[in-house]
Amino acid sequence: MLNVGNEKVSLCSGVSRRGFLTVGATALAGLNLPNLMKLQAADAIDGNRARIKNCITIFLVGSPGHLDTWDMKPDAPSEVRGKYQPIRTNVNGVQICEHFPLMARKMDKVSLIRSLHHRTGATHENGQRWMMTGHDFNADSIKPCMGSVISRTFGQRSELPANVILPGPIGNTGAGNLHGQTAGQLGSAHEPFFLGADPASASFRVADLEVPTGMSGSRLDARRDLLSQLDQLQRRTESRTTNTHDSSYDRAFRLLTSQRAKDAFDLSLETARMRDRYGRNTLGQSCLMARRMIEAGVRFVTVNHFDTVFGQTCWDMHADGGGLNNTYFDYERHLCPQFDWAFTALLEDLEQRGMLQDTLIAVLSEFGRTPRLNGRGGRDHYPQAWTNFFAGGNIRGGQVVGSTDRIGSRPHDNPIEPPQILASIYHGMGINLDTVTMPGPGDRPVRLVEAEPIRQLF
Repeated sequence: MLNVGNEKVSLCSGVSRRGFLTVGATALAGLNLPNLMKLQAADAIDGNRARIKNCITIFLVGSPGHLDTWDMKPDAPSEVRGKYQPIRTNVNGVQICEHFPLMARKMDKVSLIRSLHHRTGATHENGQRWMMTGHDFNADSIKPCMGSVISRTFGQRSELPANVILPGPIGNTGAGNLHGQTAGQLGSAHEPFFLGADPASASFRVADLEVPTGMSGSRLDARRDLLSQLDQLQRRTESRTTNTHDSSYDRAFRLLTSQRAKDAFDLSLETARMRDRYGRNTLGQSCLMARRMIEAGVRFVTVNHFDTVFGQTCWDMHADGGGLNNTYFDYERHLCPQFDWAFTALLEDLEQRGMLQDTLIAVLSEFGRTPRLNGRGGRDHYPQAWTNFFAGGNIRGGQVVGSTDRIGSRPHDNPIEPPQILASIYHGMGINLDTVTMPGPGDRPVRLVEAEPIRQLF
């Protein structure tokens, strides 16, 4: 069973003709945009001259408090400034939290964006949708995530999908299942591939990439041929004209039969020292695997730091004494050190391999946290202001974009909204936002995002 987006692709227990044609129809839906060569010919994308060829997004599910991490206010009242002290970085005048000492030495490569905000609600899901897709939406108008847009625009470079999410999808974060990590109307051909396993586990293996026990090579080939025939039938009976086509089944078979794909997921090929440098935890090993994915030809990798906010140590610092009981103790003992090691290891590793110049690292979250501590010493959801950041590619490091007021309650200058983050990533990867569109209601073409790039970043 392969996890391709929301599809569970069965390869050993059979698939009905109706079930397969349903998947085929989903894959075909919305695939009438020009292909890569036509987009290039129309100057809609310029992947050859774009400095950014790949993107690794680290999504901090639950969201760190900006005043406790990357936008500290040491002169604010005690109920605002919190417990931690700021430290100097290698960029004059830029300070961050004392629990990011390794990142402080790399700040010349980082562009902090301190004036992010949105206005549509304080749930995790509101922020996840904004930061993953550049839109807020409901179940009737699901928008595609960044990785799916990149997959649709540029296509695959290898047997591996263009869009991979590690280690798995976001699950229950409190207000429904619309997290913004699907292909939406772009169809199953561009759904993310979810690893579905913890790469830090001692027993880790990607079981999905193993041919099922008892299935011979000839039987696998026969099943692939059958599905191919059904697919051709679907194409002949489909009224929509398409230029490109793929399906969850196509990708499943390519992954099953490709040694290169299997090697890309095999962390045992890394040295123990390298694995230690990233951190022997889920975030660290997922970031290491993200680098391997980019090396193997994946264009867009998302690393979810946590899949839920309930009953575990995570960034959702309510200190409520129950299922959301994360506190300063969790930040300083677990969360900040894990992130500091993993992020800086990824930055250094990409640079040493000559990959940082064309790979963007985007560290994103769904909102900030309340400027004033709650009565339990925690901070609650706060979409009015927060900090995210970029590194790599042709991003100008060593700078701060925007600022917040003296207590971090709202943008003070250069307010930035989530669609501008996505517009900046698309622009950096060579996409012309005025000409590349996606299908909207009634197949009417609509812009990828209603925003312009943040020019100060480049």
